[in-house]
Amino acid sequence: MRFNSLSATVSTVAIAGALALTVGSAQAEVTFNAGARLSHDDNVNGSPDTPTKANQRSDNYLTLSASTVYYTPLDAAQTRYFIAQVGVFSTVYNTFSNLDSSMLAASAGLYQQLSPTWSGQVTGRGFVRDTKQGDRDSDGFGGTFEIKNQLSQTLWIKAVADYEDNKAHLTSFSYTGKTYGLNMGYLPLKDTFVNVGYSRSVRDFKSTLPFNTTTKTLFAEVSQRLAKNWYLNGGYARMKNDSNFAGTAYTNDVISLGLSFSY
Repeated sequence: MRFNSLSATVSTVAIAGALALTVGSAQAEVTFNAGARLSHDDNVNGSPDTPTKANQRSDNYLTLSASTVYYTPLDAAQTRYFIAQVGVFSTVYNTFSNLDSSMLAASAGLYQQLSPTWSGQVTGRGFVRDTKQGDRDSDGFGGTFEIKNQLSQTLWIKAVADYEDNKAHLTSFSYTGKTYGLNMGYLPLKDTFVNVGYSRSVRDFKSTLPFNTTTKTLFAEVSQRLAKNWYLNGGYARMKNDSNFAGTAYTNDVISLGLSFSY
């Protein structure tokens, strides 16, 4: 039993999370971003770990993304910014093509510098998701709150809280979800960025019988700038998934490698 798709989860949360990185201009600016990421999931079908892992299947999938970000300062001191983004995301699986999906998302929010070391951001979003399984096609909305502390010039820590309301064509696939996370970013070298973190996501599905899932994720990512606007990204995530139904708990490990462009 597969509770969620990593690519979908990451993309929706990352829409808001990535925006704060662009802040810093004295005037309104627009950036264009694109990326391709190849991932391997060792339990793509979400088969339970017990009594045997024999039914667990692995697969590779490619995620393509493109987005436009607009941001502008709202005060003369440049401590408050309005940020908006429109993006498209598409995931294609090598074997389990029924998991293929695409999404169009738009978000808008406010970034606020609270002190020399503290900042916060609130973002709202809407999205439309199309899948190979028509009953899972959906639209919805969500919101993200972030609070960040710059511990030094090269080290920061950030807490994230996210809410999502997903309305699928078939009600059983509709859900409300809450995610809480904590991550740390580090710049060991001028062009190298390391990000590690933990998140806990809970989804309450609108099925006839009460069904809710919990996913706990540990992740690590490294980004290396190759040229002025090009970045090489690698990541690993370990997920533990469970639900209120006995015998459905499973784990999966995902490794990924991607190339991104920002201008």
